[in-house]
Amino acid sequence: MPPGTSLTESDRIADLLEQEAMGQQDIETVYRRTGSSARGLQVEGVNQGELTMKLAPRSTRTRTLDQIMNDLRSVYNQIPGALFLYHQPTQEKMDESLSGLPATFGVTIFGTEVNELISLSVRAEQIMAREPALSNIINNAKIRSPQILVQPDPVELARCHLSPADIFATIQAARFGVLATTALRQSQEVQVLVKLPTRLDMTVESLRQLAVPTPSGQSVPLERVARIEIARLPSAVTHLNGQREITILAEVSGSVSAVARRLRQSLSAIQLSPGYSIAFTGQYQVIGRMIRDFILTAVVAVTLIYFIIAIEFGSWLQPLIILITIPMALVGAIVFLALTRVGIDVSVGMGILTLIGIAVNNAIVLLAYANREAARGLTMPEALSSAAAIRLRPILMTATATIIALVPVAVNPAVGSRIFQPFAVTVIGGLLWATVATLVLLPMLVPQHRRPKPPLQQRGR
Repeated sequence: MPPGTSLTESDRIADLLEQEAMGQQDIETVYRRTGSSARGLQVEGVNQGELTMKLAPRSTRTRTLDQIMNDLRSVYNQIPGALFLYHQPTQEKMDESLSGLPATFGVTIFGTEVNELISLSVRAEQIMAREPALSNIINNAKIRSPQILVQPDPVELARCHLSPADIFATIQAARFGVLATTALRQSQEVQVLVKLPTRLDMTVESLRQLAVPTPSGQSVPLERVARIEIARLPSAVTHLNGQREITILAEVSGSVSAVARRLRQSLSAIQLSPGYSIAFTGQYQVIGRMIRDFILTAVVAVTLIYFIIAIEFGSWLQPLIILITIPMALVGAIVFLALTRVGIDVSVGMGILTLIGIAVNNAIVLLAYANREAARGLTMPEALSSAAAIRLRPILMTATATIIALVPVAVNPAVGSRIFQPFAVTVIGGLLWATVATLVLLPMLVPQHRRPKPPLQQRGR
């Protein structure tokens, strides 16, 4: 809800949302939270809340998850003044833990002056609204809450022998009371407050007539020593990495990277003053940094694997042949991801790392046995033929067991399975292609005329 919304109003709107959700046939239970408790894990204002819904069993459900969310979206969007974000619970926790934002994509504007940031955020929101792949754009900076400003007059303060602290203390005493003393009651300290008979109504007129005591024993109205006015200001000023910022959240359909490229070109038309900048935040930023780290890690890992195999096999060529199975596994993973229309995320990276280990292990098993046979006097074609026949069963057993174990995860349509589905699809597709490369391509690439050196263990003996 807009900043400044009372807890009563937020609770009333949330109760309507809860009743609407409970009226849905496929929703079994609704848990609602409005605001956050003093000792809770959430740190949200009373104008924010959350509804967590448990769906009915799939056997009795008449709609899919996407259909249920779309139906709720069509109903909830009719409520004026309310903004919504739709997530699966685990996805929301991952988004917040990775990026600090409850959304996958955000445009953050950095700067110094709040008014300039608000102006830039409005222009950025207009550009984002023209992007068809973005929906549910949220810019809280547009909503300003009314605030009463009390600006002391230095000249009048000096004339009355007062300071700004005296004005603040007077307003605080009228609003909340003054701590006079503490009394001991039943072994507990109890604060004794001195307050006005009635609670001060914080209006402009009541503040103007508020009596401010002076050192001479007299009192003057507050309007004499300060200027009082109502201004509409942002409800909060947020910082990121020590800089003032405003973040515009949005839901993305399709490729996030493609949307970011198009927006980068569109947002470049905004003229930024010195000290202001625009960046893409949310999980998109974290994924980009993660991809760079993953590439660096993969390069280092493959290099170390190469040198270890080269030392073990006593050859600089055979490790290269073994490592060829890695791109073959990646091709299979990409093909299966495209066929199943599964997006690329962190789970895909985990699957690729798993593939590298499995593909290299199978190739080492085959080529190590061929080298041992060749060291006994067989020609390399005979040694490779014998290795393929002997090692065919363990290689197929390893691949088959892994694929059978991951098939239920890859085809599971249950809610929440999307987190593990990309991992399963990546490993299955890559393992199929890597197995074919190990049994067919790898023997074709091994030089047929060269007798390999004995393994390191035999040379040491």
